[in-house]
Amino acid sequence: MSQEQENIELEEKTAQRFAERRTNRGNTPVAFLLVLIFMMLCICTVLLVLVVNLNREVENINTMLMTLQESDNAMELEYEELEGVSDINGSSVDQAEAVHIVEAAAIENKIVWDENGDRSSGIKRVYLTFDDGPSSNTDRILDILDEYGVKATFFVVGKNNYSEQYRRIVADGHTLAMHSYSHVYQDIYSSLDAYKQDLNKLQTFLYEVTGVECNIVRFPGGSSNTISKVDMHTLIEYLDSEDMTYFDWNVSSGDASSARIGAEQIAENVLENVDKYNNAVVLMHDAAGKDSTVDALPAIIEKLLESEDTVLLPITEETVKVQHIR
Repeated sequence: MSQEQENIELEEKTAQRFAERRTNRGNTPVAFLLVLIFMMLCICTVLLVLVVNLNREVENINTMLMTLQESDNAMELEYEELEGVSDINGSSVDQAEAVHIVEAAAIENKIVWDENGDRSSGIKRVYLTFDDGPSSNTDRILDILDEYGVKATFFVVGKNNYSEQYRRIVADGHTLAMHSYSHVYQDIYSSLDAYKQDLNKLQTFLYEVTGVECNIVRFPGGSSNTISKVDMHTLIEYLDSEDMTYFDWNVSSGDASSARIGAEQIAENVLENVDKYNNAVVLMHDAAGKDSTVDALPAIIEKLLESEDTVLLPITEETVKVQHIR
């Protein structure tokens, strides 16, 4: 091969290498750009997923915060309600007893009576009953009852400063009956022995003050209460063994709650439900904070006395038993 041909081949190879290098150089930026775009797409995808998940977490947190806020508001309202609860003497109570009082009030303000159990006929008998006394309102109640010539039933608790009121209840011809001595739910319903001791203490106390041996009982919160740690059937069996009779109610005045209820509403609650039964046992309360109950009493009595077939009576052992649990 001549020198000239060798030079030509060398030039061709050199040109080819240069073209290849040029092509490779041109492909490198494109490949780098493609890789960069792919990486950016991956990063964007990851960021998008993170943002979506973050939004979900934020929504969950907001939901939890709203739930907690609602719960806090409910607890605050419940705390305020319990904070205003007092015992039958108007004294403050601890939270556990306040809860019991509120639960019992909710039951006492309801009618939990099977009207099919009232099978008597003829004259309608109405029994006005007053729980939790004596109190600063007892004499007012007795004065009103005396004015209309009506007899009632007082389910009393133990109070040392009301001896005259206990004796007046008896002297005026009303039925003196037992509620509990202390009326502290968490104590009297803690065991059968605790209930026995409380009731026996009240029975002895009332006998010493009035000379009357009481044997008619109403459970605090009624026999249908959900507070007692003792099966209520056990307590009922105990009363039976002691020849004691318990009475609940089938008409509620609605005055059990700590919130004030007006006299007109109390009268309406009583009069709207009395006609449902031939033997109507009306639940009311004799306590210092129940002025509206006393104010409602004249309207209730006057309306009941308008009916010629209605009599107002005190509860006795012969009274038709109105009991939530049998």
